Amino acid sequence: MIKHILFVILLIGGVYYYWTTHPVEHGPGVVAPEAPVQEVTYNADTFNYKGFDITPKANIDLEARILSIKNYYFDQYSDLAPTDIVVGWGPMSDERNLSSMMVRQSDRSFYYEMAKPPIEKTEMWKNASNMHLIGSTKQIREKINTLREGHIIRIEGYLVNASSTKEGWTLKSSLKRDDIGKNASELVWIKSLTIL
Repeated sequence: MIKHILFVILLIGGVYYYWTTHPVEHGPGVVAPEAPVQEVTYNADTFNYKGFDITPKANIDLEARILSIKNYYFDQYSDLAPTDIVVGWGPMSDERNLSSMMVRQSDRSFYYEMAKPPIEKTEMWKNASNMHLIGSTKQIREKINTLREGHIIRIEGYLVNASSTKEGWTLKSSLKRDDIGKNASELVWIKSLTIL
């Protein structure tokens, strides 16, 4: 009897894990056509969040497809932004291009693995971004935990810089669309998060 109960529990757990982590598929075609809308914020006040000083640098309004998700638990930024997502728009939201590559995340940045680029490499980098997510409310932080690869999301908020006086570091958001590498990620203060 106990074996049957354990089997059912494991089966339910397996189905739940599959359902909550399996990528969402859309088929061929661009599903997030527009590039992010970004406007510089001048003289915005710095505010405190969980002991971190947060300074808004630009407003961001983004609709994009999630290409990859990674949670960080033990690095120096995990108390501030425990989840990173790689998002794509335009040609980087089209399954025809994504099916021939793998998006990998490591050390708070991302890279591509592929035999042959499906589009020009400059277009691949220009139409995708790695984002460190800061949820402004408990509800948004809970919603971040439900995100899956393939979800189409809308984010409204700020690109921010953050610093920790206690630990002596500053993390700056990229404000460009064409930069590549470790300092090319956006640090996003999310005021609104919608799964479309």
